[in-house]
Amino acid sequence: MNMPPPSPDSEPPRQPEASREPMTESQTIGGQAAARRLSLGATMPPAEVPGVRLQRFLGSGAFGQVWVGRDINTGRGVAVKFYLHRGGVNWSLLSREVKNLVQLSADRHVVQVLEVGWDADPPYYVMELIEGGSLEDMLVRRGRLPVAEAVDLFRKILIGLNHCHGKGVLHCDIKPANILLAADNEPRLADFGQSRMSHDQTPAMGTLFYMAPEQADFQSSPDARWDVYAAGAILFRMLAGSAPHRDQALLSQLDTAGSLPGRLARYREAIALAPPAAEQLSRRDVDRSLRKIMQRCLEVDPESRYSNVQQILDDLTVRDKARSRRPLMLLGIVGPLLLLLATCFFGARSIDLATRTATRELRTEAFGSNQFAARLAAQTLETEIQRYFDLVHEEAQRETFETLLADLIQGETSKPVLDRIASSATPVDALVREDALAARDILLEHPAQLRLDEYLSERLAQYRQPSEPGKPRQRLATMFVTDGAGTIMTIVYGKSVPRAQNSVGRNFAYRTYFTGRKDDYPSTIPMDSVSPLRHTHLSSAFQSTATKMWKVAISTPLWLEESGVIVSGRRETPDRDPDAVFVATINLGDFQLLQRSRSGDESDTANPSQVAVLVEAREGDLRGTVLQHPLMDQLREEGQTVSDKSYQVDGATMDRLLEGGDVGYRDPMAVASEGNGFGGEWIAAMEPVTLPRPTTAAGAADVAEDHGEEVVSGGQLPIPSVEQTDLLVLVQYRLSEVLGPVAELRRSLLFEGAFAIVSILAMTLFLWWVVRRVTTQDERRAAEEPQASSPPQERIETMTLG
Repeated sequence: MNMPPPSPDSEPPRQPEASREPMTESQTIGGQAAARRLSLGATMPPAEVPGVRLQRFLGSGAFGQVWVGRDINTGRGVAVKFYLHRGGVNWSLLSREVKNLVQLSADRHVVQVLEVGWDADPPYYVMELIEGGSLEDMLVRRGRLPVAEAVDLFRKILIGLNHCHGKGVLHCDIKPANILLAADNEPRLADFGQSRMSHDQTPAMGTLFYMAPEQADFQSSPDARWDVYAAGAILFRMLAGSAPHRDQALLSQLDTAGSLPGRLARYREAIALAPPAAEQLSRRDVDRSLRKIMQRCLEVDPESRYSNVQQILDDLTVRDKARSRRPLMLLGIVGPLLLLLATCFFGARSIDLATRTATRELRTEAFGSNQFAARLAAQTLETEIQRYFDLVHEEAQRETFETLLADLIQGETSKPVLDRIASSATPVDALVREDALAARDILLEHPAQLRLDEYLSERLAQYRQPSEPGKPRQRLATMFVTDGAGTIMTIVYGKSVPRAQNSVGRNFAYRTYFTGRKDDYPSTIPMDSVSPLRHTHLSSAFQSTATKMWKVAISTPLWLEESGVIVSGRRETPDRDPDAVFVATINLGDFQLLQRSRSGDESDTANPSQVAVLVEAREGDLRGTVLQHPLMDQLREEGQTVSDKSYQVDGATMDRLLEGGDVGYRDPMAVASEGNGFGGEWIAAMEPVTLPRPTTAAGAADVAEDHGEEVVSGGQLPIPSVEQTDLLVLVQYRLSEVLGPVAELRRSLLFEGAFAIVSILAMTLFLWWVVRRVTTQDERRAAEEPQASSPPQERIETMTLG
């Protein structure tokens, strides 16, 4: 239990010295000794109080004792203050304290005086007993308070002060020790020993660090702004844990200041030079409006401080309204933002879904179109190859060619030369045997060979001339003829070659254009074990040793009879081996495949949209090798080549393409030095190239034999309508061209969506700003109205200032 502390000259000695706030008044040495004697000897109350049973001694001061008792009639706990020493006591001041307490006892925030025995001996007064202790006790125990609790106590203290000021009473010594806490934590203002009436001009000393700077002067006059400063200091103490500006350095300066006026002057000077108190408060949970209220209470200049307590209460009310509206304001700004974010999320999701759906549909359609383009390109190539087949048959059946060939094969001087070369054990042996080499030299100069060479050169020149507009172009790289043993009897090139590189007289019986197989035999195979092909054949692709370009050869067997030369495939073939093989080679780059861009500009080969490529189909290390590509054509026209390096489609991609799957294809040629235009992802489709097969059983048997297939007894083989070649046509379409419209649509939708979002956001912020501004103006007008309608308060302030 506790009671209101006595005035500064009668404080209870029980309170520890370390917890006491420094006072501006002090007792005399004699008074202090008297107080100690009273404290030690107080075993019996000084007097009886009518209607009160005194129970125990609470404390004493310079002028008397305080006892705890109980009202006999109501059982209510009370505190009785006896004034025992009349000598040296300013009875007018004590009378004023009691008078002010009686005048203010109707307010629940001020300690209530229940009875006054001023004419008794010794004089006394009875007040309510506050059992919760003082605010100082609580702050010593707890330190800093939560913001909400501190503001609640601060408001109740202000209400009590406002009631006192309304009655014309200025407390002049507000501090935590003079604020008692009831059991429900309600504050009570106590110790009005330094209180003054608003019209009083007598100075009053408060407590250091709670006392306004201008109050620390014996020439000052009481002012309501003193209590405003003290209230702000209490708020600071509750939030910070210590009084404003209080530190050990300043306490040391005050202790060494000497006299009381010197200490007061040092105090005023230190407060004036110190930084604003609100800047010393380091708590982040204290909002800006509360800091502004606290700082205005603690302004050093009285003119900058609140003029009265009611203004503080008005600002607290404004703060409360603003904080109560904060969730709504927050909802007003966050709600639309959340709605906007949800709209953005679902809008972006819808755009993404629409984009993915459109991409999938476009890709599916483009893949189907690309498959059709691949089939069309394969058919185009098949048609071209068939025209070359017809060309070879036509050239082989020309009468002049038949006559010249017969003269070379059956000539009396040329046949022995060919037989000498054919007598070699292997094709390699024919290149090193002296008699074979001598026979080659004879053959190179033989008149029959030279006449056939001249004729074929004229024919080849016809196929190397520029084609007429609108007509398909057929270009041959070389033309040559081998005998039945595989020895080249004559050969013509597109460009002249040195004698040492001329292949006349050399045996190539192991080559696929002679055997009709898919792969070459070893060059060491015995020549007598190799038979020439028996039908017109398209060889596998091979690379030119001179130009590094990939070629194919079309070869057809020839039989000699008395009537001339018979070409296989046009009539029934004889049962014996062919006497000769006619061969024409074509550069793969001379086939007219789809090489134009999407725009239709065939010259746009640097960055095409759609291209056709030839790929090797044979199993083995060469599978997937790019044989013909627009980049190769482009570089050939520029006099360059990329064929010194192999570029291949990987096996897994090949399998998926052949199965008809949609593959994220990347062109192998993109890694070439000039292949930047072929980078990125493509949609690709692949189709095999096929050729018509003989429809007769004999022709089918010949084809099967050439390809190493087993012939059943009786020659009964199924007769397929087409023959699979070793070429694959791959048509690739640039994916960015397919998805270009989708990307453009996506950019357009995103731009429109972003513009709409920014517009809605700007409108929301503008409306929020308007509402905020109007609300703030209403709050200010509402805060100013009570001040304009309270003339009594203004009169009190005027009297105080006077």
